[in-house]
Amino acid sequence: MRSTHLFQPDLAGSIHASPILASLGSEARERFNELGFPSRRDEDWRLTALTPVTGHPFSRAPEATTATEHWTLPDAVTITFVNDRLVGGAAENDLPAGITITALSSAAQSQTQLIEEHLGRLASFDDQPFVALNTAQSLEGALIHLAPGAILDRPINIIYATTGDDVVTYPRTLIVAEENAKATVVETFVGDGRSLICPVTEIAVGPSATLQHTRLIELSAEGSCIGSVSATVERNAAYRLSSAGLGGSLARTDIRVGLNGKGADATLDGLTLVGGKGQGITHVVVEHRVPNCTSTQRYRSVLDDRSKAVFTGCIIVAEDAQKTDARQSSRSLLRSSDAVAHNNPQLEIYADDVRCTHGSTVGQLDEEALFYLRARGIDRLTAEGLLTLAFAAEVLEGIPVEAVKSRLEDQLMAQLGPEITR
Repeated sequence: MRSTHLFQPDLAGSIHASPILASLGSEARERFNELGFPSRRDEDWRLTALTPVTGHPFSRAPEATTATEHWTLPDAVTITFVNDRLVGGAAENDLPAGITITALSSAAQSQTQLIEEHLGRLASFDDQPFVALNTAQSLEGALIHLAPGAILDRPINIIYATTGDDVVTYPRTLIVAEENAKATVVETFVGDGRSLICPVTEIAVGPSATLQHTRLIELSAEGSCIGSVSATVERNAAYRLSSAGLGGSLARTDIRVGLNGKGADATLDGLTLVGGKGQGITHVVVEHRVPNCTSTQRYRSVLDDRSKAVFTGCIIVAEDAQKTDARQSSRSLLRSSDAVAHNNPQLEIYADDVRCTHGSTVGQLDEEALFYLRARGIDRLTAEGLLTLAFAAEVLEGIPVEAVKSRLEDQLMAQLGPEITR
């Protein structure tokens, strides 16, 4: 039966000079044809309304230009894509030895072994339709490779801008941090008009390496983003993810982290701000595969109007993963009586010597705290804004790049009211 979706992805395939990319794209196209778009009958998608995606005739974004200065960071190494096309990249002579930042299409020719080992191996498209859809495309995006012991003391700033109405882009990022490497990476996905962004990020954190990863999604009221992050963390390594989603009709992120070596640690923080009839959805799966690993999940949602937020966080502890320490916290703040939040903590524990905790709350602002502020001469709108800012600060404080943290605080305060100042 022919699909009635208005969005009919172009699966004709791109011509790749790289046999690796050509083969990977072919496999993904075949798999997406088998999977199709998910529906409410799929448990992981039961609470996601896909109409903002399937109900519009999106097509590949044409070549375009748009201003991206707003998202650049001071003293950062920046690489910029507009509508899936590289428009600005890091100069090789500005980078320390052992650090490569380049376009995936170029890396597929010059770093074949690295691409073959990691690309499409970390983010599986066997059971993720939108990963399959991304992989079926031209696979343009950024490669970041940190050789053993390489350290970059300023952030790497990747900007993916999507501009136009009824256009779709498929950003792809591959980050490989070898043993004892250390870096901070900021990915920003920004869309204007009625656009769809479908990004995939794959991350391999090698033994004793540290990767700080900040991920921002900024959408117009009609924009949508359905993306995924897949990471593996090896022995004594640390992966820190701070994510923030602002606006949009639908913003969904699926995060999968595998702790593969003893002493591995993952810290995942997220903040979702959604209004109108928008949806902010986060699905997290953290797998403790070996003993003596730690993980922390801390997610916050702020909802206005008739919006909806969904957080599903799953911790899986394998049979041999003794001495696991896993913690999860999800809290949703409803600033409107019409807003809805679903927090779904999940635990799958197959070991017996573990410490796993989770906490989940959904509620409105504390009336006693509001009364306290108003009794000191603060009007109700400003008091609500200050309490909301304090609620979000739990996650904002964990963002490692001060310029990113300040920008998010400014945007949040602008949404809450002009009377609120830092």
